[in-house]
Amino acid sequence: MHRRRAEAGRVSCERRTESRRETRPTLRPESRGVTSPARGILQEMPDEARHPDGGILHGSPNGTPGAAEKPIQWSVDNRRGYPMRNIKGKRAFACALAAVVLMGVYGWIQNSVLFPRFAEFFPIGREIDTAARALLYIGVAVLASKRPALLDAKTVAAVSAVATASSTALLYAAVVLQSTAMATAGILFFELGHIWAVVFYGLAICLLPTSRHTALAAAFGIAASDLVEQLIGILPLEAGLAAMAALPLAALALSWAPASGFMTRMQHASSPSDLEISHPRAFLKPTNALFACILVFSIASGYALTFNEVGNAPNISPVEWAVLLAVAVTIALVRKPGGEDALFSFSVLLVIAGFLAAPFTFEGDAATANALLRIGRNCFDILLWMTVAAIGKQNPFALMIALGLANAARALGTIVGAVAGHAVNDMMPLGGQEAQAITACALFVFVAFLWLGFRGFSFEQTINAVETPRVPTCEEKREESFDEKCTAIGKAHGLTERETEIFLCMAHGRNVGFIQEHFVISRNTVKTHVKRIYKKLDVHSQQELIDLAESGEADRSRRETAQ
Repeated sequence: MHRRRAEAGRVSCERRTESRRETRPTLRPESRGVTSPARGILQEMPDEARHPDGGILHGSPNGTPGAAEKPIQWSVDNRRGYPMRNIKGKRAFACALAAVVLMGVYGWIQNSVLFPRFAEFFPIGREIDTAARALLYIGVAVLASKRPALLDAKTVAAVSAVATASSTALLYAAVVLQSTAMATAGILFFELGHIWAVVFYGLAICLLPTSRHTALAAAFGIAASDLVEQLIGILPLEAGLAAMAALPLAALALSWAPASGFMTRMQHASSPSDLEISHPRAFLKPTNALFACILVFSIASGYALTFNEVGNAPNISPVEWAVLLAVAVTIALVRKPGGEDALFSFSVLLVIAGFLAAPFTFEGDAATANALLRIGRNCFDILLWMTVAAIGKQNPFALMIALGLANAARALGTIVGAVAGHAVNDMMPLGGQEAQAITACALFVFVAFLWLGFRGFSFEQTINAVETPRVPTCEEKREESFDEKCTAIGKAHGLTERETEIFLCMAHGRNVGFIQEHFVISRNTVKTHVKRIYKKLDVHSQQELIDLAESGEADRSRRETAQ
């Protein structure tokens, strides 16, 4: 133990004396010579977030003196499926891709099987479901920020499984008995289970090695899910409810390895709310323009969901999956870093085209407007996954918070858009003028909001503006705790500031020669300080001094000082 103290002594003394002259700055990734994570490079995570059971990311230990002062570059753990160049990496990508497909198909079944049945006796069921989802996602963001220790992966998975199984029976009984109370209870239970599946598969996507891998998994997954929707059509009630229960749990199981490892690390890490106090620019506020942009796009998504419904189910086009597949192939072929803002512009154009095409589809069931709106929404979803993943690589502590806030904004926007879509559907039989007016207003609000509020907005700038917080490692925390103990002992025994600094060095096992060189003082001055320290502490050798520092004397000294 004494040898370890000696090895860390020089670093501790230097940190102790220099801390009075300067404050350690929060370093941006660029200042460390690390490529911005928006370009897909894994960033650091705190050493205290490490856990003995392994996991996705782990810090590369360095036992040399002074290593604690260097940022920890996080490497990839091949045992958990990274990097992409090996077989397990491909398996990790495949699992994330499959999870996207499963959750996409789940969303289609929910909107084509469950909610049309609800429309017969519980017309606001979809809106209640979406509102509950928004509130639960806000709760996830609050938990991740304030109480990450409560997010135990096994407990969360068990809650998700039990809630999903219970809700399936409730929803079936609600449809059969036409009971709004049972439908409400079933919705609440189902969303409680569903959101954790989304969190798990969201973490699995965002923890892929680069933002480009995240974009590819999201793009190909969304295109594949749209194709599956075309193939399966509208399922019977029993099969639909069974699929709604099985698909989220299957996605959770596919995402278990990366998501559970990440959540375990967050449990043992510093609280993000505490880090935000000292690193306010490392976290996105709920009022950030990014979440407002998600809200606006989700309004278009909700409008496309209910506009021109066919049998209370979304009106889909057979060409959607092909267009999305073309987008995915383009992302795969274009290897240029970035591209977030270009994808955003493409999504905006598609949504505007969808609103412009809507009045031409009032007289029939043509899905042109719905297809444009949905494709624009799906392209924006790809962009959203890229952005959240890049933010998580910039600051891992912000990942779950960003996931929760982003999904809450999506849910709230969907409610507004769905209500507007229903209003247009109700007014079309009256002549269509009112419906055209609502559509024109929706288009005006969309364009005006983007023009006035987002002319200077950039996804790439938003990502790069997120700072990487400087978090003490476990070794640094242990040394700081030991230094605090020594400082308390010095204060209790009346040591001066210089004597306390020399006492710290001696407690770490440093000799007279080191102290003389470090503080640039003469040997006789060092001896004088040492004699005074020995006298005040009532010790007769350096070994007794070290024993005093390690014996818990600090606690007694604090009590004596307080008395």
